[in-house]
Amino acid sequence: MGSFERFKTKTHFNSLKRLVGVTALAALAVKLLTVALATAAGGGTPLDLLARVPANLADVGSALLVFEVLRTRRPLQLAARSAILVAVSPVLFVASGIHGDSAGVAVALLLLALYLLVDRDAPLVAGIVLAVASRVEPMVLLAAPVAIAAVASAAAGGQEPDPRARRSRLVHFGGALAGALFAAWVPALAWGWDSLAPAPGGASGPGGLGPGWVLARSLDHGLAGWLLGPGRPMVLAAAVMPAVVWVRRRPRRVYAAVGLLLLAPLALGPAWSPRDLVWPAVFGYLGDARWASIYAVAAGATVVWTSTWWGTGLPWHGGVAPGTVPDGAMAGLGLVTWVVLASWLVIGWRTVTVESRAAAEAGTAAESRAAVEAGVVVGSPAAVEAGAVDNRGNLATRSATLPPGGLDASPGHAGASGNGSAGSGNGSASSAGDSGDGLASAGEGTSPSRGSLSLPT
Repeated sequence: MGSFERFKTKTHFNSLKRLVGVTALAALAVKLLTVALATAAGGGTPLDLLARVPANLADVGSALLVFEVLRTRRPLQLAARSAILVAVSPVLFVASGIHGDSAGVAVALLLLALYLLVDRDAPLVAGIVLAVASRVEPMVLLAAPVAIAAVASAAAGGQEPDPRARRSRLVHFGGALAGALFAAWVPALAWGWDSLAPAPGGASGPGGLGPGWVLARSLDHGLAGWLLGPGRPMVLAAAVMPAVVWVRRRPRRVYAAVGLLLLAPLALGPAWSPRDLVWPAVFGYLGDARWASIYAVAAGATVVWTSTWWGTGLPWHGGVAPGTVPDGAMAGLGLVTWVVLASWLVIGWRTVTVESRAAAEAGTAAESRAAVEAGVVVGSPAAVEAGAVDNRGNLATRSATLPPGGLDASPGHAGASGNGSAGSGNGSASSAGDSGDGLASAGEGTSPSRGSLSLPT
């Protein structure tokens, strides 16, 4: 690349980064202006406006971090588009701009922790940031096993020249997280600080939205009651385990895996409150931008319609009485949102299954090639003892129709481009390595492979 091409690339990157920043700041101004007008009309105080500033600033940080994460994993235009969609998300507009909900702050801190761990190689700071995020919203601790699995699987797989460096990162991250969690939570648990009390106005009943209300009966009995009560740990385990398996097979899928983790409790739960819809709104764009946009429309319409800002909506922070049944429009919007979540979860789990199988086959093929290079005849007793397998045929795994964030490129596999088609910029098969969201690492775009994979004979 000549100097002129480098200049054009840098100028293009700077212009897109400025566009993301300006859009995020414009969205912030609109949110604060709306809250200021609502506060003035409702006889509020300036403290009501100041209480919403942290959540709105967190949304700006989330948009900028989405661009920073995706700019090395997708074409710059797609990275900028995803960041802008996060900035103008209607879900975040209602959650942060109208209610000043702390879930947006926790999501931004979780994204920052993963960015520091994966992209900036700062495990010590990442562990501390994750502990701070858990102090804001304890649900972010569900992402801790995924982050630990990403570091541990990389160390076990020897993806770096010195696996000891990976183990050192694991020790630093785990130690910082444990120490910060101890400092943040033990005093509160020991002395029963008021910060652990439920949010004001929160109800003890189930959330006012979800598929369980279609039955038009109380949700404290039957399967719905079990999922909301004693079966809740099973729901959380079903959310965590596939994400951990995905990261164990594909360590650089950590962002998409956390997005899958955050949407699973909603898709598997029979009822949830409007504020719960905030969790997948940001991380969804790091896995599948198309489904994240569909979810933003459905969930945005739901939270706007049910928001207590209009005076007739559901309680934002808590649930409703078990016997309460939402009206037609409210129940319909909640059901549509759940259908989107359930479909998204099924596609995500299918991606985990396909990629895990592909990773296992790729590992078997690598063992076979290593045995052949070592001079062991495949199929011989020595090869059997060494665990080699005769895979000298076509190593290409069958293609799968997956969303962006699906089957990645690996030895013997075609790379996936930003628009979901196999291959690279000119349509030829690529052999690029893993990327964080299931796409070929592109920067400003992908380039065709100059060589082909030849197997030893």
